[in-house]
Amino acid sequence: MTAVADWFRALSERHGRRTLIALGLIALVGLVARAYVVVNPVEHPADDSRAYYALAKALYEEGSYGGLEFDDASDWSPGAPLLYAAAFYATGGAREGTARIVEALCGVAAIFVVFLLGSRLGTAAGGRETRAGPFVGLFAAAAVAVYPPFIHSTGELMSEPPAILTLPAAVLAFLWASEQERLRAWLVPGLLFGLTAMFRPEYLAVGVVLGVFALLLGVRSSFVAQRATSANRDGEWRRWLARGAILIAGIVVVILPWEIRNQVVLDRTVPISTGGGKALYVGTYLPADGEYQRVKAILAKRYLGRDLEPNSAALDAVNPTELFDKVADRYPDLPRDSALGKIGKENFSDFFSEDPGGYAAMTVRKVGRMWSSGVGEAMSSGLGRVIQVALVVLGVAGLLLLGLRRRWWELVALATPIVLVTAVGAASLAAPRRNEVLMTLVFPLAGLALSWAFAAISSGREWSPEQASSPPN
Repeated sequence: MTAVADWFRALSERHGRRTLIALGLIALVGLVARAYVVVNPVEHPADDSRAYYALAKALYEEGSYGGLEFDDASDWSPGAPLLYAAAFYATGGAREGTARIVEALCGVAAIFVVFLLGSRLGTAAGGRETRAGPFVGLFAAAAVAVYPPFIHSTGELMSEPPAILTLPAAVLAFLWASEQERLRAWLVPGLLFGLTAMFRPEYLAVGVVLGVFALLLGVRSSFVAQRATSANRDGEWRRWLARGAILIAGIVVVILPWEIRNQVVLDRTVPISTGGGKALYVGTYLPADGEYQRVKAILAKRYLGRDLEPNSAALDAVNPTELFDKVADRYPDLPRDSALGKIGKENFSDFFSEDPGGYAAMTVRKVGRMWSSGVGEAMSSGLGRVIQVALVVLGVAGLLLLGLRRRWWELVALATPIVLVTAVGAASLAAPRRNEVLMTLVFPLAGLALSWAFAAISSGREWSPEQASSPPN
């Protein structure tokens, strides 16, 4: 009890009592908002929502991933079904409400994690506390608490709510590990990036790239040190090599059991999931502008003879698996996902060759749709889009500020997920869902930009150009 009391006392001294009270109120608002959609879920959940529940239910009731209902269960990332199935085992029943409670708790925990990340960004170089720290942290926490897509996803059963917690935690752990002398500290961000990849497979590349950056930036800093001896540089190089290797090892520890399962079940190497082929097919289909709902509507008309509007309840009721199975039948000797991926590559080759300007314009529109809207009606409205674009612009300004102040380590940690996942969306499927998890990084960056703007307007000195940091040694 004494240790807990000391921890809370140190927390109060670091952030301030009023800041913590405000954070508690923000978390309460976030909990109430999520509790509402737990009790009143989304009326027409997305196809993936129904799939995640069916997968989790099969794990609980049959002990298998997908059971007899799924021919393509591995198209869905396993993290969310495994988490929700664990909740079913803990509560003795496969109830959707139980899984939504887990999502809600992940969302509330994310409020605190993003607060810590924002507070760190708002802290001056060298760890000096400033007034910007609490502001950036509280702004980011409040945004997480009330951001409509986060609440909407909690009203479904999706993979995003857990990743909304693990991604900022992984980035925060990455920054924390860079300040530690103990090499084993790098295992923490590795494990967290591995968990994030289990929920959203595109983040596997993010963790690996950051591991490589941990090596390259460290090697650069060791050779830049003008007074270091050759032996010291060699020792520093080996330490940074170990740091990057430990981070990547943490990722491998998390995903390896599932990769082994895939090797046995699918008889091929699949680190996490096989859904990439379908995403590539949809994202390269120029007649539908690379948009999932429009592709589904075209396939429903082609194979079912039904003319259904995109985003309509009637189209949502159509099982997409049967439609994509028919597309994949073009290559019956290939696994479904491999067939769809091959057709996606053919789409790119054909459409880009025939109309390179049109294909490039589609790619720009895809990325624009990805970042200019959000899941649910609120952020798809005119006002919602304005707010979304404003947040993204502020987030980009926050990245620029980190660069101008030479805070390279933080810039790398936050820019890498944003750039890589955007690139994945540009190459394949760029639905608004792609930005949802990344918004946990955009909010602190937006708060940082607002803090600088307020300081500039008031002629404050909180963010002078001299406040800069280098990658830690």
